[in-house]
Amino acid sequence: MAPGAADGDAMLQLIANFLLYALGTGALLTSYLAFSPMTRDLVVFLSRDQQITIFKYRRLLWAVGIACLAALLLRALLPLFDGPTFLGVAHWAWLIITVPTVLLLSLAFWAMYVPVVMAAPKRHIVAGIAEADGFLQPDSIILGLAMGDKVRAYPRDLIARPHWFNDEVGGRPVMISYCILCNSGQAFIPVLKNGARLDLRNMTAFDNNTIYHCNNTGNFIQQLDARVISGPDEGETLESFPVIMARWDEWKRLHPETDVFYAPPETLRDRIVQKMLMTMIPLSRLAARDEPWHLVRKEIDTRLPAMSFVFGVQIAGDACAYPVTALADNPVVNDTVGGEPVAVFYDAAHDIGQVFSRRAGDRTLTFTATDSAIARDEETGSTWSVSGKALGGELAGTQLDAAPHWNQLFWFSWAAFKPGTKINTGDPSAQAAA
Repeated sequence: MAPGAADGDAMLQLIANFLLYALGTGALLTSYLAFSPMTRDLVVFLSRDQQITIFKYRRLLWAVGIACLAALLLRALLPLFDGPTFLGVAHWAWLIITVPTVLLLSLAFWAMYVPVVMAAPKRHIVAGIAEADGFLQPDSIILGLAMGDKVRAYPRDLIARPHWFNDEVGGRPVMISYCILCNSGQAFIPVLKNGARLDLRNMTAFDNNTIYHCNNTGNFIQQLDARVISGPDEGETLESFPVIMARWDEWKRLHPETDVFYAPPETLRDRIVQKMLMTMIPLSRLAARDEPWHLVRKEIDTRLPAMSFVFGVQIAGDACAYPVTALADNPVVNDTVGGEPVAVFYDAAHDIGQVFSRRAGDRTLTFTATDSAIARDEETGSTWSVSGKALGGELAGTQLDAAPHWNQLFWFSWAAFKPGTKINTGDPSAQAAA
């Protein structure tokens, strides 16, 4: 072969090798960047729909990426052993480039690819208070759920890694969801109106809030929207129940009948990720920041500090936030949201609060703060606990119904997903409109 032809052929081989490497790594990185907490901010320009589209085609991207890098490795390896060169040839230097690339990408997917890393626990137990005292500290934060006459607690530090637990409470399937970046927890009934059972998995975070994906139905659910945002059942809202953020010692005092869902990480990877989360972004560190952990795509609402805690209520499209700092001074707030009378009770000494309907039978109650209990209603003089139970008076023993709400989440997240939200500080004259 003439020298010029040989040089031209070598150049074509070099171009082909570069294209194989670029296409292979590009396809794998495309399927990875938006779905890892380490690289998510690099692609903050992607919309939620674009992220969902990439996830839908992830297997095709994996196939393209693996095929291209495998072809490049073969092009470099086979000539070294006098093997066939029908795939073309590559200088051995490509091995030095490609092998570490493959190893690093494999490690990245194993350790930091959210749909894989945030896997469901292998097993769990339901423990009573005595047993739970053996693995929970008095100041451990739990997510408390009351459904009917059943009360259960979920340790925050354990649910922070997978972002959800599948459970059954009172004979009903329940998914306890938690997004560490928003400190937002909620219990969903993972069943669609058509009876289809959802098998939800954490996919990624959009504007710092978890998006779940269901392998069974192909639906995608934004946690703070509590509805299907993409898929065959788009627009359907899941039935949900509020969960209460509380210290373990306070929760068991208020609910001596509670039990605890305990699901510790067991695999090496899960333990590593759990330790990393609790070291890098514990709740105390997140709350001390001036801005969210990851970049957000929209302007942050500055009416309140971004990382301040609020109680968020949304009813019939109407939303309102109640800042915890204001509730410390005004622990009882009467309000109407979406046409429904609601009351916010907050116990500052124990940092626990809830939101209830103000309807008790055919009465609509008006509450004021008291020293001996959390609240007293003006209509009957009954006293009420922070759990919404009448402790004394005409309505003694009555339990208020919980209003749909999010319990002590970060303000930036509530404002981002409920952009028309009002703010109520407990002083009607100071209520801020959106």
